[in-house]
Amino acid sequence: MSPVGATVKPAYILAAEDLRKNKGQWKAYESTGNCVILAGPGSGKTKTLTIKVARMLTEDVQPPRGLACITYNNQCARELRRRLGALGVEDGRRAAIGTLHSFCLKHIVLPYARIAGMSLPDPLRVATTEEREASWTAAVENVVGADENPRDWMFRCDFYRRTHLDRDKPEWRGDYESAARVIEEYESRLLNSGLIDFELMVLVGLQLAERHAWIRKALRARFPVLVVDEYQDLGRALHRIVLCLCLTARMRLLAVGDPDQSIYGFTGAEPALLQDLAKQDGVETVRLQLNYRCGPTIIRASEVALGEARGFKSGVEEVGTLDVHNRPQGVDDQATFICDSIIPGALNRRKGRQMGDIAVLYRTQYDGNEIAAAVETRGWDFLRIDQGNPYPRSPVVFWLEDCAAWCGGGWQSGEPRLSDLIRAWQNFNETITTDAGRRVLQRDLVKFLHSHRIPEQPLRDWLTHLRGACLDSCLVREPRLRDETQAVMKLAEVCARDGRLAGLTVSAFGGQGGSGTHLNLMTLHSAKGLEFDVVVMMVLEEGKLPDYRSKTDGKLREDRRLFYVGLTRARHEVHLVHSGWYRTPYGTVKRNGPSRFISEVQQALIDT
Repeated sequence: MSPVGATVKPAYILAAEDLRKNKGQWKAYESTGNCVILAGPGSGKTKTLTIKVARMLTEDVQPPRGLACITYNNQCARELRRRLGALGVEDGRRAAIGTLHSFCLKHIVLPYARIAGMSLPDPLRVATTEEREASWTAAVENVVGADENPRDWMFRCDFYRRTHLDRDKPEWRGDYESAARVIEEYESRLLNSGLIDFELMVLVGLQLAERHAWIRKALRARFPVLVVDEYQDLGRALHRIVLCLCLTARMRLLAVGDPDQSIYGFTGAEPALLQDLAKQDGVETVRLQLNYRCGPTIIRASEVALGEARGFKSGVEEVGTLDVHNRPQGVDDQATFICDSIIPGALNRRKGRQMGDIAVLYRTQYDGNEIAAAVETRGWDFLRIDQGNPYPRSPVVFWLEDCAAWCGGGWQSGEPRLSDLIRAWQNFNETITTDAGRRVLQRDLVKFLHSHRIPEQPLRDWLTHLRGACLDSCLVREPRLRDETQAVMKLAEVCARDGRLAGLTVSAFGGQGGSGTHLNLMTLHSAKGLEFDVVVMMVLEEGKLPDYRSKTDGKLREDRRLFYVGLTRARHEVHLVHSGWYRTPYGTVKRNGPSRFISEVQQALIDT
């Protein structure tokens, strides 16, 4: 019991004491203006970011004003909400945490587009995957012909939309007229159907912010602080939004990123944009170079892989290990060796280590199929994050995983917190705004959760009851959740009695959000931002990584960064597995030897 009159320090102040020991982290914490944090792997950037956000929200932003926090994807947003929640910062109250497209739609397009004179449909609905694909197919057929493959055009047009933002300039049609015409036809079809997609949300949001000073003023009034995580991945549109909101309208900026971890060039990401932002007048730059994750061996290997020294220092005592394994019989031999040798050995080498401390990384989902099949044969629980995942991992599905984790035992441990589940549920139900309506939402959810605390209940039964109790009515009612309906239907399909995951229980499904018992299988791209005791990188063949199509310096540098990201996920052990050859999806055998990155790393470690 606290003494009478004693005050309890906020959680962020207590957490900030850990930042004092790191000069860079403390400098960022103490910054008072626009600040860019250049943070290497394992440098504690998320910890620094979340503590700084909690401080700004408490000390610098007066209620009811708040701050907006933009990050790369829903998984990143989920982790930020979790970290900030532990510091007492609740999403949806005064902190708006989400992706760039959700920020543009919710806080710029819906409130201001029609007031600004834009002729958008009313009501405006988010297009589902099927609606987007149908519009692309019709647009391609109408503009370039029925013999063209719509998916090929979708890919090239999406990149073009992200990199050509000014429709009134000659470059819009001049650089690739056919793509521009297909895009115009596609967007016209969407809007005529009362729909909008993710790229249009961002484009319209950018246009509104750049063209109207009163919109910038309104945004600054509501959000005097803008926080951007993973800045290097968010592309030109975000960069221009930041320049007009923060450097023109004087919204305070806190941006965090690492150009060396920019691996999404195919989506329009440009690492140079973060470097450009750091050089702007009135922007303070802070570098975090102490790595709390990796030992010196892994740091040395990663800098060799990157091709440039960064001066990173290890903040851990363990040196770390890196081993190369040649499995000449091919990728199935690699998968067998990983399951029968690397994983058992890693589990035995450290007391208390679990499957969830190990990650197997690969370049494509097709490589993931090989290791997933080997793991399934052994009956192990695993989490798979790639396009081969049995069901989409969307915001509502993430929330369902958390609800299942609570029903599977979290109600006893307090993780996840019931209050967080309720808050997320109420945030999904945006059209329910009355106090009475929100109480009903809370009552229905809590009633369901308390009556379904059965860890071994089949997921199909649990999900069916939740859908009937409240979920389906929400998905039908809420316009921004239209695409989520498909994700829930797919989940229901794979866990049905005749589905691929028919045996999945509530407890096992809840573990998909991060469980010590689930082996992690994921692409190198999906692994960014995560960390594990042991990292196994497989199918490291010349022609796979680097990709045989990486002919330019820019493409090769991005492949180096991808390899670098994989190496720096590991706390203690890295295992590089190759065969020296691989088979293409068309059956052709390519015998190019192991990845050049392996040879470079091996030689550098021998020389030190």
